[in-house]
Amino acid sequence: MDTKNHSFVIPAYGSSPYLEKCIESLMQQTKKSKILITTSTPSDFLKDIANNYQLELIINPTPSSIGNDWNFALGVTDTKYVTIAHQDDIYGPQYTERLLKKINAAKNKNVLIAFTGYWDLIDNQIRKNSLNAWIKKLLLTPFIISETITSKHLKKTILLFGNPICCPSVTFNKENISNFKFSTTYSCTLDWFAWYQLAKQTGSFLYINQQLVQHRIHRESETTNQITNGKRAIEEYLFFEQIWGKHIAGVLSRFYSKGYKNNDI
Repeated sequence: MDTKNHSFVIPAYGSSPYLEKCIESLMQQTKKSKILITTSTPSDFLKDIANNYQLELIINPTPSSIGNDWNFALGVTDTKYVTIAHQDDIYGPQYTERLLKKINAAKNKNVLIAFTGYWDLIDNQIRKNSLNAWIKKLLLTPFIISETITSKHLKKTILLFGNPICCPSVTFNKENISNFKFSTTYSCTLDWFAWYQLAKQTGSFLYINQQLVQHRIHRESETTNQITNGKRAIEEYLFFEQIWGKHIAGVLSRFYSKGYKNNDI
C-alpha cells in the first residue's frame, strides 16, 4: 500500500516537553507518512519546532474544544488514512508499516478504524502490568476470533463496559467514516463516544494486537488533570447512563474508575 495515503496530524497545544520525541518517532517510521502539526494555541514554541523539523503548522481559526481541535486535525489532510498523534506519546518505528499492511490484508475492505495495542510510559519507563491494562485486554476478547469485527452489535458490545481502544493508536479511514465528527460537548470521553458512534456505522473495526504505541502518563497531562478534578468520572457516568440507565451506570462507573486510579500520579 502506498503510504502517501497516510498522514500523522499532531494537535499540539501549550509547550509540551515531549512533543519533539513524538515528532521524532513519527519521522523514524519504517514507512514514511506525511506529518502535520495543528494548533488552536499558536506560539513561538510551536513555530520554532515546526521550523526545526520542516513541518507545516496549521492554525485552527475557530478553536472551541478538544473535539473541535480533533475534527480540524482530521480535516486538514486529504490522505485516505489519518492518525491523530498525541503530542506526548511515542510511536514504535513499525507502527505505520504494520498498520497499513493489516488494513490492506483485511478480508473486509470496509475498515472504519484500525487500532493497536500500547504500553503505558511513566517516567520514561514502560509499565506492562496494571488493572487498567487487564480490563482493556478483557474487553477486547472478541478480537481473539478475528482481527476485524464487522457486526454493529459486537462493535458496540466491546464498548459497553469501558473504553478499550487506545485513542492515539487509532487510524481513521476517511473514505469510510462518512460525516463522522468528534463530540464538542465532552473533553475526556469524547473518544469513547466516538467509537460508539462509529460502531453503529456499516464497516469494520480492525485491532492489531501488538504494542506499537507508548502512551505517556504524567502529572501535567490533560488525562491526569481530568481524573484528578473528577471530570472524567462524570463523563464516564454519562456514557454508562445512556446505555444502561442510572442505577447500573452508578455501579459500572465506580468499578471502571478503579482501573485508572494509578493514572493519577
